[in-house]
Amino acid sequence: MAVDHEKIRRLLGEKEKSTDHGLGAKSLRRALSGDVPKTLTPYEWEQWYADHGVPEGHLAPEEEQITSTLDKTPMYATWLGRAGLLPFVGLLLALYIDAQHQPLWANALASYTFAIICFLVGAWWGMALIQRNPTTLVFSNGIVLVAFFGQMLLSTAGFFMLGACLFIATVIVERRHALFKPQPLYYARLRLQLTLVASISLVLAAMLL
Repeated sequence: MAVDHEKIRRLLGEKEKSTDHGLGAKSLRRALSGDVPKTLTPYEWEQWYADHGVPEGHLAPEEEQITSTLDKTPMYATWLGRAGLLPFVGLLLALYIDAQHQPLWANALASYTFAIICFLVGAWWGMALIQRNPTTLVFSNGIVLVAFFGQMLLSTAGFFMLGACLFIATVIVERRHALFKPQPLYYARLRLQLTLVASISLVLAAMLL
């Protein structure tokens, strides 16, 4: 029968550190210390991970990098999206402040508006190709053509109004079309906020011209 050295030590009131160096005693001390175990069965590892989480040392370098990147994606998307509003707001202010160079600022705002429209609907292609949705491909190209000919044929003020309408239209499509259901909730809210600011900026710019 195995001798329980720890129990004997407690009964005798000994305060010195246990000198039991058996395998059972070592396993018990490791379990009580909270340290990461050295060897467990696959089932025991699964249970230990569920109770304590996966230690950083047990993550593969690729998995650790992917996890870190994914955690930062919402932050990058949010700040890049907000940074994209700076030309809308900045060029609108330039139109009000620097009336002497108003045509220059108006043309810059029109070019930036066209670029952002192409950027937004161009992103639809990746999702449409993955989910085999040719209708979205056609619709995205249609929006680009409308914006292109609008910039060529309309007055600058008219194009600003068209651009505001196209921005709102893209948000409506993304809210209603099944293709965009996988969008994260934070991004859907961000798109709405960015669209409102950009559209309002274009309407104000059109009213000024």
